[in-house]
Amino acid sequence: MRANEDRSRLDRTVYGLIYRNPGWSLEEVCAAADCSPAEAEEACDRLLAKGLLSPAPTTRCGFATVEPETALTRLFASEERQATAHAERLTGIRAAIASLTMDYSDLRNERRAPVEVETLATPALVNSFLEDAGSMVRTRMRSMHPGGPPPEGVIDEMLLRDQEMAGRNIEVEVLYQRRTAEVPYVAAYLMDAARPGREARTAEFLPIRMILFDDDLAVLPINPADSSEGALAVHGRALMSSLHAFYDHCWHNATLPRQSQEGRPASRPVLDDQELIVVRLLADGVKDEAIARHLGVSSRTLSRLISGLLDRLGVQTRFQAALRIAELDLMA
Repeated sequence: MRANEDRSRLDRTVYGLIYRNPGWSLEEVCAAADCSPAEAEEACDRLLAKGLLSPAPTTRCGFATVEPETALTRLFASEERQATAHAERLTGIRAAIASLTMDYSDLRNERRAPVEVETLATPALVNSFLEDAGSMVRTRMRSMHPGGPPPEGVIDEMLLRDQEMAGRNIEVEVLYQRRTAEVPYVAAYLMDAARPGREARTAEFLPIRMILFDDDLAVLPINPADSSEGALAVHGRALMSSLHAFYDHCWHNATLPRQSQEGRPASRPVLDDQELIVVRLLADGVKDEAIARHLGVSSRTLSRLISGLLDRLGVQTRFQAALRIAELDLMA
């Protein structure tokens, strides 16, 4: 944070010097800003990116200043052009997927296997179908999640489902948009998902929500803009190779979550006697007030103790803590 503030302060200083002294050389700017030539060049690069400088070979420093209002207008215009291009690409992808799932599902000939499309008209039907499909998956499940973060309770359900699939040696891959992955409880889930048999990645942009089960079932939204309108369950292998290829494209252009790149917390933290008591009582479902009375501490002290325990386990919720405790066999 301090480094960012220093860079911003230097950028403003360099811009102001060039703005007020258009005839100065870069060396004179460095001297007045009390910075090195390399720092001044980096500041100029950042100002170029913001649109506050433009190349000017005829000037001594090589740059001309742009009024902030003009730079802001240009950035808004650039953002609008990029948003329009994104929307056009997304519309094309959605139209292609809708065409694949609806227009071609009735083609049955010697060269194409049959495809059946089942309509799941409500969120309740979708959730029930996904639960059943997850229990019957044989080798792998791949999911792509654009949009905002799911409710925290849904994340806990996903953790439980992933644990069950890990016990059956099912490969699990999940893709989330990068801004969603920065939400703390989603970040904790993705960090937990990054282990053998389960891999998580993030991308700046994901075009559509989808879940692929093995090589013969895909679940896609009826309306990609509103998942509450239900989903389509596509049965059969005819489209799956294309959908897997589409998923592969998104997967290979995605990156590991930052937490996975930086590393997980210690695999087996050592808990003291008091923490072990808290672990056992939490696992038994004992309320906070009763735990505080048992330990002879205040509710505030217990809250700090539980918060520290969650941090050491590298989790966000008590449900996740219970899974991690069982995984690390901390109750032994």
